[in-house]
Amino acid sequence: MPPSFDDIDRLLARLKQEARELPEAGNDASTVQAVPMFRHQRLIDELKAARECQGLPLVDARRPQFVELLAMDQGAESFVRHLYRRLLGREPDPEGMAGYLRRLPRVGRAFTVANMLISDESRRFREQAGIRVDVPAGLLVPVKRLQRTGKAGKVLLLPVMGVCRLWEIAWRSRLRLEARSLRTEARMHQLHDQMTTVLGDVDGQLGRLDHFLGEQQGAARDVQRLRDEQAALWSAIQHQRRAYERTLELPPVERGSIEPANVHQDLLDAYYVAFEDACRGSEAQIRAHLRHYLVQLDQARQAGTAALDLGCGRGEWLSLLVEEGFEPTGIDLNIAMVEHCREAGFACHHQDAVSALREAPDNSQAVISGFHIAEHLPFDVLYALIDEAHRALAPGGVLILETPNPENLLVGSHTFYHDPTHRNPLTPTSMTFLLTYHGYGDVQVRRFNPYPEEAQVPGDDPLTERVNGHLCGPQDFAIIGTKVADRTEEAA
Repeated sequence: MPPSFDDIDRLLARLKQEARELPEAGNDASTVQAVPMFRHQRLIDELKAARECQGLPLVDARRPQFVELLAMDQGAESFVRHLYRRLLGREPDPEGMAGYLRRLPRVGRAFTVANMLISDESRRFREQAGIRVDVPAGLLVPVKRLQRTGKAGKVLLLPVMGVCRLWEIAWRSRLRLEARSLRTEARMHQLHDQMTTVLGDVDGQLGRLDHFLGEQQGAARDVQRLRDEQAALWSAIQHQRRAYERTLELPPVERGSIEPANVHQDLLDAYYVAFEDACRGSEAQIRAHLRHYLVQLDQARQAGTAALDLGCGRGEWLSLLVEEGFEPTGIDLNIAMVEHCREAGFACHHQDAVSALREAPDNSQAVISGFHIAEHLPFDVLYALIDEAHRALAPGGVLILETPNPENLLVGSHTFYHDPTHRNPLTPTSMTFLLTYHGYGDVQVRRFNPYPEEAQVPGDDPLTERVNGHLCGPQDFAIIGTKVADRTEEAA
């Protein structure tokens, strides 16, 4: 009785379910660390509170100018509060505020400033804070002497206050203008400091955002890697299932006579399908790259619509050929790839490339292509392939062979050998000569897939450019040749 596929079906169901859940997990807000937003409002509140606490701005808080203390551009209450903060280092008490406001119309601002400056509390505060006030000597000296005369000074109070008031009235307009000018300068300094604080905070936030984005990009790469691994496993399981189904279709006698070598080849085919799925890129990515060859397809149309793709793989190129109006046939030695293409509706044969070319009639093909097949072949087979392709191409037909580019040192020394079935890298120079030797015309080399810019060494000097060219340059190249019409055929 044949075995059941229940276990495989359950495994496939699990893989499909995980594939559906991956995007959801990537977008799950609970798995993503929240990025702190810019603290604009908090900064504004802090700056506003600091401004209110400091009072009117000064150009230099440790050396306030007398004009700044007079604050002729401000009202009486603002003036008194300004003096308390700058000369006493505290907020005015209710009694003090009321007393100063009551006396201010009589004594004036100049006398009030001078009187507060000579107070013991103001001297102690200014000594501790390192504050020095420049006051016109003609105003401060009379007030000091008035304080020393004791009770007798009451007689001199009115003349001294009168002198201060006269000085204040005489210079009122200029004092108000200077006060505004100095206040504007002080505010500019204050705004500069505030902007420095804000920019520092923004720089910190941007640094945290960069770190967060780096973490998210790493997570996205991990998710993509898991998807690729999942696709490879799924592909391998499907191939194993199809191979097993083929054995069940055989009569019991033949089933037991299957050669171990055939079973071994099936396993290798399944491995290579999984390897392509994991390492070569998605079918959508490959199709996007293949559109670079639309120019060659436009050129080949003059030779007809028949096309032969050697090593057709998963059939991305076959699909594009059909879209462009060609009638392609795929050739591949991997039975899993052949079955994949047949299931997609393409004509595909399990056959080696040279045999398929030898079966093709002379001048029958508009396009013969081989993407990443040349590097798998011994040189004598590659030589025969190019020779037979030239015979099978119709005049004006195009041969396209794409292969890893060893001009990129990382490709030639490292990534080329990810695929254990690769033999030797082929250089653009050797492939150009090989096609020219076989009579192809308009031979050209096209290079593709450089490393991303962020992988390059920074700099624009000649040495850096050369290093980047060798290490980060195109990872693949294509050699393209056209069959030129025989002169005897043209004459006929």
